Amino acid sequence: MAWVRLSDDFYDHPKFQRVGALGVALWTSSLAWSNRNLTDGVVPRAVARRLLDFEDVVDAIADASNAVGNGVTNGGGNPGSNTMDHALAATVLRSNTISTLVAAGLWSEHPDGYLIHDYLDYQKSADQIHAERDKNAARQRAFKERRKQAQKPPAPRRDDPSNEPGNGVTDDPSNATSNAVTHDATNGPVTDAPNPNPNTPSSYEEGGERPGSEIPDETPNREDVEQVCLALADAIEANGSRRPTITKAWRREARLLIDKDGRTPDQVLTAIAWCQADTFWRANVLSMPKLREKYDQLRLAAQRQQTAAPNRSTGPGYDPATGTNLFDRAMARAKARDEAAAAEGGST
Repeated sequence: MAWVRLSDDFYDHPKFQRVGALGVALWTSSLAWSNRNLTDGVVPRAVARRLLDFEDVVDAIADASNAVGNGVTNGGGNPGSNTMDHALAATVLRSNTISTLVAAGLWSEHPDGYLIHDYLDYQKSADQIHAERDKNAARQRAFKERRKQAQKPPAPRRDDPSNEPGNGVTDDPSNATSNAVTHDATNGPVTDAPNPNPNTPSSYEEGGERPGSEIPDETPNREDVEQVCLALADAIEANGSRRPTITKAWRREARLLIDKDGRTPDQVLTAIAWCQADTFWRANVLSMPKLREKYDQLRLAAQRQQTAAPNRSTGPGYDPATGTNLFDRAMARAKARDEAAAAEGGST
């Protein structure tokens, strides 16, 4: 459905005052008809004659005449109650209204009927509307294709170590007749590939766990992703809330926050420390998906607060009970975990 542009004071123009109420109604109807049918302001004569039901107008005049009792006169008498029948009166009224629109310059004669004056100066052309529709259709097709591809299970990788001979899948040409899958006792059982839930939303803008998140995450754990996830979970728990579970959705949003959004782990840790120390944001950011969604708002709010009160020891992030800053504590915990991991690796 398209829309026409119509100024809210158009009826104050002398042209519309000249054509009267019926002229305004017919002109407005022709504007909508042309826009819907993409004729660039051209109104065929047959369409112009049927856009308004002038028979109803004549009937209304006759009914009003009967109600008043003394009739409604128009110079030579009431067309609805004298010798002319209603059909003839409607024809005359229709012709007069069209002639008035042409005489006022709101319509002009055209080989195919009538042309609305300056139509393309204010309304979109047929070519513009077709181009917009094609663009929207292409965008919707691309969106559906992305959703379709996102719901497909990942193709097996030939360089995956788990695909080596002995796991039930071989690339031996001699095994072609058996569909390259053996069920010999010497091979491990062949397990089915994960079946993604087709109702799982493809957008990652939603917070928390989504349908289908029970599917195993094939992405290996990353140190930076785990670091920011643990920092947020620790901070939420330190504020008195139940410790959240670090799920696949948490790791996915943390990875996208770092890789796609271009945030460094230190920037993410700073945002976690700031929001979990702020009385408003600590109640609104209780998961990694929500942190990613609100990251820019958090950054701007922190900048405004830093400008107003640059003293770090009194701003969000400072814990007066311990005299330390939550960000510093988060960094210290991360450093301690790194040192413990390095020590464990050196002892093995």
